[in-house]
Amino acid sequence: MEDSLILNQDKQVERVFLYRQFEKLCPYYISIGMTYEQFWFGDVSMTRAYQEAFKIKQQRKAIETKWTIWEQGLYIYEAFCDVSPILRPFSKATKPLQYSEQPYDIDKYYDEYYKRHKDEEKEEKERKLEIMRAQIYFKNWANAAQKKFEEKEG
Repeated sequence: MEDSLILNQDKQVERVFLYRQFEKLCPYYISIGMTYEQFWFGDVSMTRAYQEAFKIKQQRKAIETKWTIWEQGLYIYEAFCDVSPILRPFSKATKPLQYSEQPYDIDKYYDEYYKRHKDEEKEEKERKLEIMRAQIYFKNWANAAQKKFEEKEG
């Protein structure tokens, strides 16, 4: 009787500990878009989906930030190039070049970048598929060889 009482106390302690862990995690999941009800009463697998979605969102945000910084650098570079004739000593040019009247077609660069990225992704998937095919082939060969040995022994 005394042993079962100790066992129940241990389980109770474990439940309290897990509840505190979930209490600590709740604000994080709310910050990435889950509702309170989804976290506490929803399907547990939703947390993994929200984490993956958050990672993807962060990656996309990082790529957008890099493109924005690159685009700003492009405009600053052009501005320096346009003004450089008047910065050179003993230059006959006395006026800066006219700055671009319209923005660059960044979509062209963006499309090229993503096309290249998708090609690399496709190659990686094909490589993984080839590895899986080789593993399946080897397992089938090993099973067939084992079957032959069993037939010879039996």
